[in-house]
Amino acid sequence: MIDFRYHLVSIIAVFLALAVGIVLGTTALNGPVLDSLRGNIDRLSSDKRALEGDVQDLRGDVRTADDFATSVGPGLVAGTLDDERVLLVVSPGTPSDLVDRLTPLLVAAGAEVTGQLRVLPALSDPASRQLVEDLVADVLPAGVDLPDGEPVERAAAELAAALGRQPGEDGIDGGEAQAVLSAFQEADLIQYTGESEELRRATAVVVLGAPAVEDPEEQELVEQAAVLSLAGAFDDTTGGVVVAGPSGSVDDDGLVRLLRDDSGLAGRVSSVDNADRGVGLVALVQALAEQMSGRVGQYGTGAGAAGALPSAGPAS
Repeated sequence: MIDFRYHLVSIIAVFLALAVGIVLGTTALNGPVLDSLRGNIDRLSSDKRALEGDVQDLRGDVRTADDFATSVGPGLVAGTLDDERVLLVVSPGTPSDLVDRLTPLLVAAGAEVTGQLRVLPALSDPASRQLVEDLVADVLPAGVDLPDGEPVERAAAELAAALGRQPGEDGIDGGEAQAVLSAFQEADLIQYTGESEELRRATAVVVLGAPAVEDPEEQELVEQAAVLSLAGAFDDTTGGVVVAGPSGSVDDDGLVRLLRDDSGLAGRVSSVDNADRGVGLVALVQALAEQMSGRVGQYGTGAGAAGALPSAGPAS
């Protein structure tokens, strides 16, 4: 009869054999596995350094191209907007340096910048709906026909009539136009800053937007729609409109993307999706000149762009 000590010794022997096997196997494999891991780490580190170098080189190329476009831009656009008056419409979130860089280029093109119209969130806020509707009716200039639709759309048409005019035409009475601006400003719906004491109505308009934000709130989308309503309204009252934004404005829910997705509006209003770059600013001014000749185009580097710059021929 086999006693308990025999079973115990047998079990110990089995576990001892397993332990010895594991140790021997690990020792045999440890060297190759570690060598392979070290090799992979070295390769990944080398690839990372190479990619970082590529990124630095690309950033340098972009800066060089940007500096070049900025330096030659005034010469490229000189005379393209002679005797035109340009209004800048600034939407919420627009980078301030975009306005600062664009203004001297418009002047170099021969244009007079009449002022800035800053759209405030209250204009499109549902809580202000009745206020906007009443205000539009109270200061409606004689002879101005407003579209049927939401109060913000009617307000956009009224503001466009007050601040814009077709080239060669006088537009509405100056006193009535000033009354519209004063009423909208006192209600904190807009801010208007003119470049002269006298109200100078624009023959062309640039609408500037912000980069797209991830997961925008509903009110932000409503604000974007209000800005596009203004772009469409100014297209009816002036000689041309360009909607422009920095890189990222053509991403989902960005102002330029929303314009390009609206086939009706994109068929009338031009756009530039990289206005934070020197070449984008040149494209913006050239696109505005193209608008004044009755042509439309979408420019930049993002989805829906026909090219970086307007061509000499008709825009697509």
